Amino acid sequence: MKETVLTNNEKSFVQKAILESIRVDGRKLDEFRKLRISFGSEWGMVHVLLGQTRALARVTCEVVQPKATRPNEGMLFVNVELGPMAAPHFDGGRQSDESVHLNRILERALKDSGCVDLESLCLVAEEKVWNLRIDVTVLNHEGNVIDCCSIAALTALAHFKRPDITVDGENVIVHTLEEKEPIKVTLFHYPICVSYAIFNKGTVAVADPSYLEERVAEAMMVFGINSYGELCGLHLGGITLTSADLLLRTSVKASKRARMLVEKIKAAIAKDAADREKGLPVGFSESIERNEVTVHAQDRLQVRLRHFKLRGATNGESADEDDEEQEKDEGVEKMDAAGESVTASENILRLERNADEESMEEDIVECGDNGAVLVPKSTTNQWLTEEELMAVEKKGKMKRTKTPEKTAKKKKVRSEQKTVEIDGSSDEETVTLTGSDL
Repeated sequence: MKETVLTNNEKSFVQKAILESIRVDGRKLDEFRKLRISFGSEWGMVHVLLGQTRALARVTCEVVQPKATRPNEGMLFVNVELGPMAAPHFDGGRQSDESVHLNRILERALKDSGCVDLESLCLVAEEKVWNLRIDVTVLNHEGNVIDCCSIAALTALAHFKRPDITVDGENVIVHTLEEKEPIKVTLFHYPICVSYAIFNKGTVAVADPSYLEERVAEAMMVFGINSYGELCGLHLGGITLTSADLLLRTSVKASKRARMLVEKIKAAIAKDAADREKGLPVGFSESIERNEVTVHAQDRLQVRLRHFKLRGATNGESADEDDEEQEKDEGVEKMDAAGESVTASENILRLERNADEESMEEDIVECGDNGAVLVPKSTTNQWLTEEELMAVEKKGKMKRTKTPEKTAKKKKVRSEQKTVEIDGSSDEETVTLTGSDL
């Protein structure tokens, strides 16, 4: 499947918006998307969510023979997979140009920067060493895949623990995780990739570009930088030149971003280790139950509309407005999927219809599992869910239904109890007349 071609109007809209310091998703030019990190049940398995871009990284190890040129060092291999799961235009079964490009950038940032202590991976010199393999799978491509894969690969490498070994002469015994405590991989520093999209002939840089912005951008600038501000790699690609001033300004911002990301990665790893020591459940299954991985968290939308309310008059009967006011005043707090405390008033959409400068009451439209209801005040028609419509009709029938027994009883009471007051000279006399006397 071929990639959809952007129209000239779409490109022009994005470019003009960026010149006015406005982005399509509402962010500022130097604002990054939210980052979420979750760990699997195994050591070295990480899921990273950057905005709507997702990547899954896993680190594995095996005992192999070392290279002849470096007999005392282990090996590190990075592989990035971009398939149809990430985007429909990627072909499965073979590496695309973008996949090769991602591999080179990550190898330059992780492998060539010397962040991993490869000598500590040597078991027997010139005979056996550890070979670490980082497999990164892009689950959803929504822009800035380089940063997302870089964070996933580095976090998985820092979270990974290799099995302990025992060397007996020429024999090497690899112990299981139950027999001996696994050993963490030694990292000298934490290099992170920070990407910028270049617009307006190399004068404007946009941080953490989306997929649409990447396609419209004139060039891309990727910094491989660690928390100490050391530049581990730099990639410039595109059709325009970048000024030296813009390069320096973005490098300073990238250094701050890398420092913040490294702190967040270390905090996430420490929290996961503490949860494992306490015996708390960990893994992707727990994250799915908490609705944190499979669902994109979105802010609540509140719109206002006048002249509409949830429950109106049906068959000549008015709705119970007291119950609605009581529900507003209660403001019962609920917990949403992300664990934030919200009130019941925030869980409804408030809609207003523009009137001719008249002050009207705000009408409430509840959005729940069964849908929403909009009923104009001036009519008796209403849009109800099937369950609510049946409940209203049943309530109306119960009010209008009169049994023959109740009707006869009321007539009998009225005929038997009629009081007549007769004015006397001193006292009032009360006479009760029955139906036969009349």
